[in-house]
Amino acid sequence: MQPTSSPRLRPTALAAFTLLMGAAQAQTAAPADADNKLETVLVTGIRAAKDKSLAAKRYADGVTEVISAEDIGKMPDKNVADALQRVPGINTATGTGGNGGYDENDRVSMRGTSASLSLVTLNGHSVASADWDYGDMIAGGAGPNTSGSARSVSFLLLPSELVSQVVVHKSAQADDIEGGVAGSIDIITRRPLDFKKPFTAEVGVQGVYSDRAGKTDPQLSALLNWKNASNTFGVMGQFFDERRHVRRDGQTRSYGVATAAQANAAVPVGTTFVTNVATQLFEQERKRRGGVLGVQWKPSDALVLNGEAFHSQLDASYYRQIFNTDFANSLNSKVVPTGAVISNGVLTGATFANTTNNGNNLQATYNPGAAVKTNYYTGDFKLKVNDSLNVNGLAGTTKAEGKADFYEHYMSFRGVTQAYTLGDESGPTRISLPNGLMASNWNFIRSDHNHTLASSVDREDFAQLDGEWSFDGGVLNSLKFGWRGADHLRQAYRPLKTGWPMNAAGTGQVDGGLPQIAWDGKTLPSDFGASLGDGAGGLAGYVPSLSPSTIAQWSEANLSNDPVFNRPASGPFRVGEKSQALYLMAKLSGDAWRGNVGLRYVKTRTSVTTNTGLSCGAAGSRAADGTLITYGSALQASECAAFVPAGATLTTGSRFGNFFTMTTDSQGSELLPSASLVFDVSKQLTVRAAIAKTMSRPEYSALGTAIGNFQFNPASTPVSTASGGNPKLEPVVAKNFNLGVEWYFQPRSLLSAQVFVIDFDSLIGAGSSVQYLFNTAAKDPVTGVLKPAFMDTTVSQPISVTGKSKGVELGWEQPLWGGFGANANYTFADAKEANGNPIMGAAKHTYNLGAYYEDERFNARIAYAHRSEIRIGLYGAQQSYAAASGTVNASFGMKLTDGLSLNIEGLNLNSPTLRYFNKVPTSTALPEQTTALYNSGRQVYVGLRYKY
Repeated sequence: MQPTSSPRLRPTALAAFTLLMGAAQAQTAAPADADNKLETVLVTGIRAAKDKSLAAKRYADGVTEVISAEDIGKMPDKNVADALQRVPGINTATGTGGNGGYDENDRVSMRGTSASLSLVTLNGHSVASADWDYGDMIAGGAGPNTSGSARSVSFLLLPSELVSQVVVHKSAQADDIEGGVAGSIDIITRRPLDFKKPFTAEVGVQGVYSDRAGKTDPQLSALLNWKNASNTFGVMGQFFDERRHVRRDGQTRSYGVATAAQANAAVPVGTTFVTNVATQLFEQERKRRGGVLGVQWKPSDALVLNGEAFHSQLDASYYRQIFNTDFANSLNSKVVPTGAVISNGVLTGATFANTTNNGNNLQATYNPGAAVKTNYYTGDFKLKVNDSLNVNGLAGTTKAEGKADFYEHYMSFRGVTQAYTLGDESGPTRISLPNGLMASNWNFIRSDHNHTLASSVDREDFAQLDGEWSFDGGVLNSLKFGWRGADHLRQAYRPLKTGWPMNAAGTGQVDGGLPQIAWDGKTLPSDFGASLGDGAGGLAGYVPSLSPSTIAQWSEANLSNDPVFNRPASGPFRVGEKSQALYLMAKLSGDAWRGNVGLRYVKTRTSVTTNTGLSCGAAGSRAADGTLITYGSALQASECAAFVPAGATLTTGSRFGNFFTMTTDSQGSELLPSASLVFDVSKQLTVRAAIAKTMSRPEYSALGTAIGNFQFNPASTPVSTASGGNPKLEPVVAKNFNLGVEWYFQPRSLLSAQVFVIDFDSLIGAGSSVQYLFNTAAKDPVTGVLKPAFMDTTVSQPISVTGKSKGVELGWEQPLWGGFGANANYTFADAKEANGNPIMGAAKHTYNLGAYYEDERFNARIAYAHRSEIRIGLYGAQQSYAAASGTVNASFGMKLTDGLSLNIEGLNLNSPTLRYFNKVPTSTALPEQTTALYNSGRQVYVGLRYKY
C-alpha cells in the first residue's frame, strides 16, 4: 500500500518501519510526520508479498531487492536459489566442479561475476558450506578456471520453507560484512515473536514425480510456534524431510586434428574429427532433512534475546556410468574408416572396423557415501540503553562437512566396430556399434580401479558488536559503529585411494592375478539418451551396466587399502583465515533525501598448507651406492631429505610418490569506504546513488592447489615449468558504482532502472611467475638422464588481474485487472577481464517473465527465466562456456477450507537440455565445439498444506 504523502523518513522511522515489515502482517508505513495518519490495507497471499517486498525495497538506504515468504511459497522454489533467479541481476547455476548441471539450482552469482564474489549470510551472519561431489571438495587445478573447492555457498541445503525474507544488497555500506564484491544476499528466517497468533502450526505433505527417473518420492515439512499472551517469550520449531530421485542423461565429446601419424587414405592430415564420445548415465537419490529451533525472549521493552540452532543434511548417493567410444584410438591403431564423410575439413561421420585394439571402455563410479551437512548455533541481543543509544550483539559458530566414499571401475572392449555421425553442432553425436558387443569383447585391463575416501570441512567462529547513537534534529541522524571478528577454516582431506597391492619386494605394485568382475548381463535403460535429441540413444539397450554393489564388493576383496601406501599427495589442503573488522558510519537525512557515509577497516591473516610432490627416492630405483630403494624405507626418506624446505614435513611410502607438506603465512588489510544517497523526487519517484569499495577473498582452490606438473624443456627460458595455486594471492578488490530510479506508480507496482559498474582493481585470473623450485622432471643437459634439482621455474598459477563489469537492470511489476498481475525484468552485463575474456560466471543477457492470478480461493503463477551463455573455465587449453538456457516453472493452488490448501507445482517444465561448448579460434573448422549435453527432465510436486 502506498503512503498518502511523500515518504521523507528519518532513520529512526526507517528502523521502526523495517521492524514492522519483518512481522507476519501485511501493512504499510506512513512518513514520520506526526500530522499524517497511517493508512492501512490488509492484504494476503501474492498481493501481501508484493506489498512487503516493494515497501522494504523502497525505504532501504541502499540498492536492494527483496523476496518475501509468500513470494517463495507461491512458486515451486525448492531452495532459495530457485527464488533468487527471478531477481534482476541474478544468475543461478545447477552444478559446479566441471561435472555439468543437474535439475536444481545450486549457486548464485550477481551482475556478471562468479558465485564466489557474492556473499551469502543467514540473519546477517556467516553460514558454512560444503559439497557432496568429490571434485568440489579437494583442490583443483591452477587458477580459477578449473574445478575444485570454491568459496561460494551451496543452496542445496537451504529449503525455501525456512525463509521469511531474502534481501539482496547490490550496494555495500560500512556495516555490511565484507566478502561480497558484487553484492550480498541475506536470508532471514522466522522468529517466534513475529507470528500473529499465540499458537501456529503448519504442515505440508507432497509427492514429487521426476519424469526422467520415473519415480515419485515424499516431501514433508512442518512448523510449530508458540508464544505467551504478553508477547515476551516464544519458541519455534521447524523441520523438513524431502526425498527425490535424479536421473541425468548426458553425452560429452572431445575433438582433435589428424596428425601425420593418424592420417590415412580416408582421413587426410589436418582433418578435424571427434576423438572421443562419452555416453553418461547419472542416477542419484537425494535425501534432505533437517530443521531450525528458535527461542526469543523479551524481558523488557529495552531488551530482546534470540537463540537459534540450524541443521541440514543432504545424503546424495549416486551411481555414474560412462561408456567411452575412442575414435582417436582407432586412428592411432592405423584403422582406415569406411563411409567417411568430410565436410569443410571436418570428419562428420565414419565407421571404424576395429580388430584387436581397445577402442571402447566402461567407467563406473559408485558413491554410496556422498553426503553434505551444515549447521549453525547463534545467540544475539538487541538492547536499548537509552533514548539515544542502541547496542546489538551476535556470536555463533557454523560448520559444514562434505563426504565422498566412492568406487571406480574400468573395463575395456577389444575389437568392437564403432561409428559416429556428427549431427547439428548444438545437438548430440550419433554413436553406434554395428556388430554389437559380445562376451569375447570383454577385456579386463589393469587401470585405475580404486576406492577413494575424501572429505572437506568448512568452519567459522564469529562474533560482532554494533552500536548506534542517535541525534535529534540536524542533518546527522545517527552514528553507527562496530567490530567483528572471525576465525575461518577450510580443509580438504583425501586419506585413501586404493589400488593394486604392493609387490613382495616393496618396489612397486603387483603385475596381475586379479579376477575379472562379474557382469550380470544388464544394460543401459532402453530410453537412455532419447531426451538429448535425435541419435543420442543409439547405445541404449545393449551397452553393459555393472551392478554398483558388485563394484564395491570387488574393490574391497581385491585392492590394497593400506593407508600409507595409498595416500595421495594431490588434493588435500588447509586454508585458515583470521579476520578483524572495525567500522564507523554516519546516517544522514534532509527534507527529501536520506543516505549514509562510512568506512570499514578489515585485517586478515591467512595460513595455507599444501603438498608438493618429489621424484627423489622413488621406490624401485637405486641409491648412489647401488642399494635398492623400497616403499617407506629409511633410505627413501634420506634420499629426499636435502630437497625438503625448512619448516616442511616429508612423507614417504606412498605409491603416488614422496611429497612434503608446507605452510605459507601472509596477512593484509583493506580500507573500504562507502556512501549512498536516496532522493525522493515525489511520492512515487525515488532516485538512488551509491558508491563503495568492496572485497572478496580468493577461491580456496586458487590458494590451496599444490604446485606440480613439472616439465623440463631445454628450448624454454627458463627450462623448468610447473603449475599450481598461489597461497599469497591478494583479495579481490573493486569499486562498486550504482545509479538508479524507481517509479512506484500505483500500489504493488514498480518500474525501475539501475546502472552499475564494478571496476576491479584486482581479480583472480590466470598468469605466471618465476620461482626457484625443485623440478622433479629435470634432466642432465648432456646425458639426458633424470636429474631433479632446484632451478628457476615458470609457474602457471592464479594471479591478480584487472577487469570490469558494467551494465543496466530494468524491472517492471504491476497488478493488471481482476486478480491478474505480471512482472518482467532484464539485465545487461558487459563483464570482462583485462585480456578480453568474459569474467567467470558472467551472462551478458538475463531476463525473467512472469504472470499470476489470485482470488479468494485460487492462485496460479507461471515464470520463465533465461540467461545467455556464460564462461565457466578452461576445457584443456580452450575457453569453456555454458550455452544459453531457459526454464519454465509454474504453480497452482486451491483453498479447500480455511486452513487446508492444495498445491501443484512444476519445475523445469520445458525439460531443458544444458549444453556446454568450447570457443576456439575462428579459423578452425568448429569455432564452437559442443563438449557436453545434459538433461534431467521435469519435476512435478503435488501436495496439501494445513495451517492452524
